[in-house]
Amino acid sequence: MNPLRLGVFCWATLLIAQIGSPACADEKPADQFAGFPEINKFRRGERSVKVITSDGVTGLVRPKWTRAMSDLGGWPAMHRFKGTIYFVFPHVDGHRYNRFEATGKHFVYASKDEGKTWTLQPHPTFTFTPEYVVAGDTLYAFDARKDIPQPQVRTSTDGIKWSEPTNIYKKPFYFWGVMYDPASKMFWAPPHAIPKTKDDGPRQIHLVSSKDGINWDHISVVAPFTNASESVLLFDEDRTMTVLIRRKYGRTSNVAVAKPPYKEWTVTERPVIIEGEHLFQIGGETFLASRANYSGNNADIKANPKIFDGRKSYSMVYRVTKERQLEPWAVMDSMGDCSYPFLVETPTEILCAYYSQHEDRVCKPYLCAFDKKEFLKGPEGVK
Repeated sequence: MNPLRLGVFCWATLLIAQIGSPACADEKPADQFAGFPEINKFRRGERSVKVITSDGVTGLVRPKWTRAMSDLGGWPAMHRFKGTIYFVFPHVDGHRYNRFEATGKHFVYASKDEGKTWTLQPHPTFTFTPEYVVAGDTLYAFDARKDIPQPQVRTSTDGIKWSEPTNIYKKPFYFWGVMYDPASKMFWAPPHAIPKTKDDGPRQIHLVSSKDGINWDHISVVAPFTNASESVLLFDEDRTMTVLIRRKYGRTSNVAVAKPPYKEWTVTERPVIIEGEHLFQIGGETFLASRANYSGNNADIKANPKIFDGRKSYSMVYRVTKERQLEPWAVMDSMGDCSYPFLVETPTEILCAYYSQHEDRVCKPYLCAFDKKEFLKGPEGVK
């Protein structure tokens, strides 16, 4: 076929394709991830094992797509500030830290088009992945000095340039689960103590509040557990407060409930782990994204070699019921050293940032997307 006739043929075929017929055989589909960071440079992106842990979790909502954001990385955070979505992670191999090509820097990618394309930003000088909190026109980043740890806060008005760190509260507390409550116009947090010396006292969870995110007042001790760890909080409409508590190295979690002035706590146990968890309000529901442990009977999963801590871990999202129960809702491709998920709502999707070890047996940060309608509908059989 001569070039002129070939061009006419393809043009006509393209018109037909727009009403449902196949396009030219040599026409390539658009790359959905063309505006994403480069991957598969250091590794090929192959599955760590034939059947990953999350494959054995059935009946839950699954992402419509999943894509690594780097060939290496862990502990991501994702937040929206002034219309831009930010995806942040340290360039390390999870709990093995600086291995392979790791730089140890924090990478920040920004998207101004609801997660369709991402642009690399300047590297911030955080010690850990911060807890980000938006309050009005200011973005707060809470992390800590690694050697103490001494909790610190930085502020930004553009999401890129940060103030110098300011020490807050007292060592050895780490400010996990910080939130700004518009009703009280206050910051609230359930920081957990990470003792380094015998003078630091035991592990415990405090409840603290602040008017400015810098000067914090102690309200009460929520829980004095010797393995108390990452905790998050939420308010009911009547201002009852719930704190969900991780039990580090444990097989259970705890729920602490108190009414104002939040001095007396009722603590109950739940037969599920929550690790690296955060709470999100979407579509009038409360969701908790967390690590989970597999308890099914898939023979391939049970036979998988140990690649993290011996548990069969994966990442998932729970719906928090009015009775403060955790209802399995959605699952992400994941296994091994994984989790710490963050959700961001867009007009058509629920984006989820997390990290996992299910490719090449190294930790990588991932972005996946749930169809928004399917996510809010929930798993089959859930009312």
